[in-house]
Amino acid sequence: MRVSKSGLKKGRAIVRVVGADQSASPHSAHRGNPVRVGPYTVLAGGTSYLQPEDLSQADILVPLTDRIPVGEFGSFYEILAAPMRDFGGVPPGWETFLKEEVVPLLVGGEKILAFCVGGHGRTGTFLASLIALIETSEETPDPIEAVRARHCRQAVETRAQAEAIFALRGEPLPEKYQREFAPRQAPTPTSGKLVWGQAVTSLPGS
Repeated sequence: MRVSKSGLKKGRAIVRVVGADQSASPHSAHRGNPVRVGPYTVLAGGTSYLQPEDLSQADILVPLTDRIPVGEFGSFYEILAAPMRDFGGVPPGWETFLKEEVVPLLVGGEKILAFCVGGHGRTGTFLASLIALIETSEETPDPIEAVRARHCRQAVETRAQAEAIFALRGEPLPEKYQREFAPRQAPTPTSGKLVWGQAVTSLPGS
């Protein structure tokens, strides 16, 4: 693999992909399902659900994890890697990577398959980031809401991911996502009842 101008890695590799057991999967659609991004279509998936045949519809794989699972040998794919930490934010050079590496591929008609493990947080962030860049604020005011409607209601899982998406438009994180991703406080026992976020006034038996 060679390093792209954004500092993220790209190149060509022979990879094998193991098919996941679909019997208990509630998200079996995360097998390279098409998601609209402006005038383009991006395929989105998760390694927990992808099957070897799912890769055949893509020209370029965009793994958002630090590894690619192995399976059947013999398939040749171009890899444009953008590893992201699970339940973290986006890597350095994210905007440059999207504008200079990903968008030109879409404009050129390449079929991109982006995937993480579950197809939710990192994949949702990738899709919402593209929506933020390609679609106008007037057309799509909320990229996270859009990706949850078009791809999966669980898309985008952390405040850092959400902040990075809106930062691509130079916008602060909307209040509703500040509330959604606010740190959860543990319940505190007071007088035999659990009250969220309140200081202890009396303990049972005191």
